[in-house]
Amino acid sequence: MKWKTTLLLLLLTVGVGAYVSLYELKQPDPEERSRRAHQVLNLHPDDATGLIVASPHGNVTLERTANVWQLISPPNLRADASLISRVLNQLNPLEAEQVLRPTAQRPLAPADYGLQSPGATLTILTANGMTKLLFGDPTAVGATRYLSVEGDPAIFVIGEALFELLDQPLEAFRSHDLVEATAAEVRRITVASPASSYTLERISEPSSPSQADRWRLTQPVEDLADSAEASTIFSALRGLRAERFLAEEFTEGDRARFGLEAPYATITMAVKEGSPPLELAIGQVTEDNDQQRAAMRLDEPTVLAVASSKVEELLRDPQALRSRACFEFFASQVQTLHLTWEGTSWSVERQDDQWKTSTGEALDGAAVEEFLWKVRDLKLTRFVDEQVGSPSAADTPSAAPPMAGPRSLQDLARYGLEPAKGTIQVWLAGDSNPQRLSVGDTIEAGTTRYGLMTGRRAVVELPEPINEILATTPDAFLPKPEPAAESAGPAASPATP
Repeated sequence: MKWKTTLLLLLLTVGVGAYVSLYELKQPDPEERSRRAHQVLNLHPDDATGLIVASPHGNVTLERTANVWQLISPPNLRADASLISRVLNQLNPLEAEQVLRPTAQRPLAPADYGLQSPGATLTILTANGMTKLLFGDPTAVGATRYLSVEGDPAIFVIGEALFELLDQPLEAFRSHDLVEATAAEVRRITVASPASSYTLERISEPSSPSQADRWRLTQPVEDLADSAEASTIFSALRGLRAERFLAEEFTEGDRARFGLEAPYATITMAVKEGSPPLELAIGQVTEDNDQQRAAMRLDEPTVLAVASSKVEELLRDPQALRSRACFEFFASQVQTLHLTWEGTSWSVERQDDQWKTSTGEALDGAAVEEFLWKVRDLKLTRFVDEQVGSPSAADTPSAAPPMAGPRSLQDLARYGLEPAKGTIQVWLAGDSNPQRLSVGDTIEAGTTRYGLMTGRRAVVELPEPINEILATTPDAFLPKPEPAAESAGPAASPATP
């Protein structure tokens, strides 16, 4: 054989081998082939635009608009987004434990598997069309069920999870939450009852990082709200759920029947800009359960029952919602601290992650931060005078309306706050204005003192630890000297006379 022929055959062999190898690489492995063979449906949840459920409980039609699921039949009902999410997750993908395929020798009769008159059906609508699943009888081994896809002659054996999600009464597909907004979407909350009322408003344009995600009370008093208390109020709102549905089509006659003519309480919540406010009315205790109250969303025609305990969590004393913290920061955020007391002033500042005095002397960072935590943990003990400390517009965060009335220097003077006996000012990284606490006279010859915080109108009582804080000097932060090293070897013995 000529060498050219040999070379040609060699190249042909290599080429065929490369082609076969490449072909094999592109093929799924045996495990993947098995998985695909058992795959009934693979639907991404975002692709579903509608669901139609038919079961012995009735028919339910759901439609998704702008990522919100709504019950279309029966109409005008909010859908339970959590339940729908669980249904769609079952379809992403839906895999069979076993697949039965008809053959000429062994045809499959749908009636033998309960598929001639299915126990339930699920129709999934997408932009590309629709797919209908038919649920048959449970298998003899239990925990599995026969299923078919309309138009596909195969019969699948799947787990019961999807069928159990669908085989529920209409109420299961309805949203039981009165409030579905997220915490980030809420801008204002007003709770009103004959006993007390209050309004919480998010500081939408914080003047400093410390005010980010903070709330203010705007009525009955104007003050900074306690962050934890504001979070508790929102959690209580999210906890308002329908325990049951009392009336589907609300009529004017139902107002008196359920105590909604003169509500026990009303709740108004403003959400993201451009959306109408959510209004809730809480009525009387239900006749057959003294642990529940009638309630309704004013944008829906349904009267429902909510747990009375959840309502009571919202009916708070406004005074308990006010922040009692004199400062809001973490020690790691502080850039500069300035303290004035009894005519002397001192400052410490963070420079290149090192705490130093205003003259550049290095300090013990741990000691400085321990002191900062003492300052941060300082909490007022009571509100003394609501009118005197009306802050000027310059002191008020831009998102809050200016508080009425000019600051009276004469009134401040009677508390020892004009001029102040002492001040503590804290600058955070990125802040142009400090958090400032002015400290005044002692109260009735005791150990507590009057105080006034920037941006807040009330003169307050400061606890006894304020005196220790004010008496601190930078000497407390100086690095401690290293202990003297002990002399090596035995000590010299005294001379003998």
